[in-house]
Amino acid sequence: MSNPTPTIRVNVNVTNPGQFFACCGLLELADRLWPGAEGWFEEREFCVACGGTLRQLLSILMMDEPEQIERLECNGLEVKKLIAPLRFSFDGGSTTALTLDAWTTIRLDKGKAEVSANSPWNFWSGQQTSHGIWCGLRAVLAAQLANFQEEDYASIFSKRVFQKGRFGFDPGPAWNALDVGFSPNEHSMEVESSASAELLAAVGLQRFRPLVSLDRESFQYATWNEPLAPSIAAAAMCGGMSYHRSVWYCGTVVSRGQYAALGYSYPISKGVSDE
Repeated sequence: MSNPTPTIRVNVNVTNPGQFFACCGLLELADRLWPGAEGWFEEREFCVACGGTLRQLLSILMMDEPEQIERLECNGLEVKKLIAPLRFSFDGGSTTALTLDAWTTIRLDKGKAEVSANSPWNFWSGQQTSHGIWCGLRAVLAAQLANFQEEDYASIFSKRVFQKGRFGFDPGPAWNALDVGFSPNEHSMEVESSASAELLAAVGLQRFRPLVSLDRESFQYATWNEPLAPSIAAAAMCGGMSYHRSVWYCGTVVSRGQYAALGYSYPISKGVSDE
């Protein structure tokens, strides 16, 4: 049985966890915009069969800036602006289409519930906020897309530019304090990274959660090679389902001076992996 004809194809390096989770984000958004979307990995590409194009998907995602949530509706808990969840509407604000809060969790502190950072997915601190980072990346990507030709969309994850604000999902800027003798983050220096990978990875991590180690310093995820809907693909990537020719990868969290970020992953032998 052959796979359906994809309407979206992007080049991907799956050892880059930012790009991997960005592919998951593409599938998530495609299914929300065009229900019934399916995605899968092919060689060095990620494919999505859906009712639209990547150009359309990104245009809708960046149409409006998200709302930052500073109080949870379900329980009234306050959230610091630093890690405020982001609420998106793709219809002019009539409904809530998507809320991103993978970087938050609710914990008890001295018997009192509070919203705190969810390690390892919260890599920013200081003056940066989730909303500010998203809007900064959104502006960068919008400027890039204004000059895109149709053939540029396939290699969108490799379109890196220098910028200060980032979530830390794309390990493309793989220099750290030991490499250069000081921390670029601590000196507010711009670092080259992919705006599209950063934004879409934030979307992907909302549903696609990898297996995280007890010390929260590493995680594991797997590719899949059959067309799957987001709900099923999310199970496949964390071992909930087995697929022939799945390949497992181990990702790590690395230091960036006073901050942290994701580093490059490496293939491992696990489950039905051919490695």
